[in-house]
Amino acid sequence: MEEKLDRRVKYTKMVLKQSLLELMEEKPVGKITVTDICRAADVNRNTFYTHYASPFDLLSQIQDELFLEIRRSIERLSGTETVPGLLAEICRAIADNGELCKIVISEHGDKAFLGRVLNIARAESIADWEKRKKNASREELERMYVFTASGSIAVIEEWLRGGLKETPEEIAHFINSMTNFGQSAFLKP
Repeated sequence: MEEKLDRRVKYTKMVLKQSLLELMEEKPVGKITVTDICRAADVNRNTFYTHYASPFDLLSQIQDELFLEIRRSIERLSGTETVPGLLAEICRAIADNGELCKIVISEHGDKAFLGRVLNIARAESIADWEKRKKNASREELERMYVFTASGSIAVIEEWLRGGLKETPEEIAHFINSMTNFGQSAFLKP
């Protein structure tokens, strides 16, 4: 009996998530009501509130699950991969969840989510640059990361909006090449 209940809960949560994401294709989460979600999912409001406090809470849980999935795929490489390899893995994980990522970072979603994902490679990036430019201050390295991450986010957003035509490896290579080009003057010994 408990297994049947557990399957129903999983199904209900899945339907609520799908309904929110479908609605987010048309309007921002701030304009989506619990009633909208329940109508699309064909569940009642009490069922919604059993699992989530609001549409924002539901979106937050969707983002947290996606973030954990991406982080797990990257952690499998942790310690054995270079920064370009981590970037390629981030791009692969984004591509594997392309439709979801496209909605989550769309104009109707949360643009900060992609920054959170790229932040996974922050420590490795800064450590790599620190080795290459020993006299750089922590502030300079942090600023360089912010600059690099912002450009990477813009490229990945455009890649998602364009339908993921390039492979994750091509996008990662482009970002890495542009990053290396832009940093070449700064990182000279």
